Amino acid sequence: MLFRTLILTAVVALLSITANADQAEIQSAISAGPASLTKNATIMRWNGKVLRQGTNGWTCLPDMPGNGGIDPWCVDASWQNLLDAVTNKKTPSYKKLGIAYMLAGDAPISNITPAGKKQDGDWVEGLKAHLMVLVPDHAMFDNISTNPNNGGPWIMWPKTPYAHVMIPIDSYPSK
Repeated sequence: MLFRTLILTAVVALLSITANADQAEIQSAISAGPASLTKNATIMRWNGKVLRQGTNGWTCLPDMPGNGGIDPWCVDASWQNLLDAVTNKKTPSYKKLGIAYMLAGDAPISNITPAGKKQDGDWVEGLKAHLMVLVPDHAMFDNISTNPNNGGPWIMWPKTPYAHVMIPIDSYPSK
């Protein structure tokens, strides 16, 4: 009987820890977008496990641990397509404008390519709340700066199939 009680106690404790971890990831994910959007969004881990099914076509992802910053995302279907393409090193196939929110900020990242390193130059650090916009026709980027330090919107990952417009909400750079 004592053994069963110990096993049951261990299982309950494990389930409680898992539920608390899931709740922390949900809170992280919903910090990426406005409450009016996140309240009905699907919440999904970066590995694809759905923590909460949504109803509005948006997906929010929690902070990616270990990447040097806080960077939860809320994305539409076009951005889901782009994230899948980046992850699997393939060309994205979205055909519609895409919008993503990162209202909690971003981790340090290359402005050149998704896999870029700090030593490659053109490094973006300290970026706070911002929106990101995808357009299927990259010719539309022709009149937008690629300089992240210009004080306004810029093209991130220019000259790649993953190019998109970064739109700071908080001043960037903050200097």
